[in-house]
Amino acid sequence: MPGKDLQAHAEEEATGRAMRAAEAEAGEAVRKAREAEDAAAAGLRAAESGADADAGARQRDGERYAQAIAEARAGAPGCTLEVERLIALRRQLAEYVSEPARDAAIAGLEPCRKAALKLRRKHHEAALRDLPRGAARDAVAAALRDDGLADPWVPVQSGALPTPGRKTSSADADEAALAKLRGEATAAAQAVDAAEADLARARQGVAASEARLVQLDEADRAREQAWRGEMQRSANRYLAVAGAAGVAALVGLGVGFFFIARGDAIESGKKSFSTRAERDEAARHARTSSLIGFVVALPFAVIGVVAAHYGLRRQALGKQRIAAGPGGLMIRF
Repeated sequence: MPGKDLQAHAEEEATGRAMRAAEAEAGEAVRKAREAEDAAAAGLRAAESGADADAGARQRDGERYAQAIAEARAGAPGCTLEVERLIALRRQLAEYVSEPARDAAIAGLEPCRKAALKLRRKHHEAALRDLPRGAARDAVAAALRDDGLADPWVPVQSGALPTPGRKTSSADADEAALAKLRGEATAAAQAVDAAEADLARARQGVAASEARLVQLDEADRAREQAWRGEMQRSANRYLAVAGAAGVAALVGLGVGFFFIARGDAIESGKKSFSTRAERDEAARHARTSSLIGFVVALPFAVIGVVAAHYGLRRQALGKQRIAAGPGGLMIRF
């Protein structure tokens, strides 16, 4: 009985195992790629949020800076600013590096400084009048220095902070770092796409291997069904031969027994003959004919038995559900 095509099944099962291993590796690669993508996206979001916050802070600082310059320009003519506000504006603008608009605004406030100096001197002298003259003079001078009114504001000195609202080298570096993070996020997304494509191909390979195994099983079943059909047809042929041989054997036996009965009738005198010679000839003929009938029946009987044996054997083989194959016992349902 034909069994499974063991070599083809073994090769395809090995291919399937390799495909499933590749599928597992591709799935792990997708997982890692997605983790990397999530990390890159999170880093980019944090950087963009920080950049937006920095940009907002720079914008607000720039607006306050511009407002301070505008307020200084507006208050310089006629020195309309209150002393405290004048001191605060000059102190605010003095923190930044030199640039034309800022320097012009501070220089425009110089006449106001002189007027404010007189007012603040009187204010401090009145507040410190209970001190001895020398101590009061030193205290007033120190207070005026703290107010920033003691020394002239022209020529304008440069501060340490960069001009607000303008790009700096650190801002350029931040933009370069942000661009790098965007590139990394894009590359991570592309890596996910590539890993998912590899996973899809691996899954297709697994599905194709499983389909080939199904085809091999179908081919095994078709081959077995064809073999069973051939066994049944062969059994039918053998049984037909056995039947024909049995009929021939029965005819031969019938002829043999007929002539035996005829010989018995001759020997017992039931049949009469005109002469003894005719009687002896008839008896001899009956014996010879009966022998010929039995001789003819014997080979047909043997042929019938042998043909029936092979026919029944093939019929049983075609119907059996348990068979021995290269891989051991196989049970078919």
